[in-house]
Amino acid sequence: MNYQIINWDTISESMMGNEEMIKQFVQMYLVQSPVDFEALEQAVFNKDMIAIKDKAHHIKPTMQYVGAISLQQDFQLLENMAKEGKDIREIEGLLERIKPKFELLLEELRMLAG
Repeated sequence: MNYQIINWDTISESMMGNEEMIKQFVQMYLVQSPVDFEALEQAVFNKDMIAIKDKAHHIKPTMQYVGAISLQQDFQLLENMAKEGKDIREIEGLLERIKPKFELLLEELRMLAG
């Protein structure tokens, strides 16, 4: 199967090719990541730069584990923007561009989970 966001080889390598571990990881991610993203959205809504930086930083490692390099870079940029105190409108704009990619990531993980 071809994925636009995730990378099967990266996922398999991250989980040492263990199919059971991959399924457990994907299920855990499907439960936790929407909560994490919602917390990031709330931080942006509240214009809380420290929370934005922390939430974006928290989400990044999972992007690496699933091979979502583009999203990992987006979350890094978001973290940097918050750290540098960029205009909240720029941060909101970036978050709006990230959201559809993040939703596609979840959809791809659901397909992978079967």
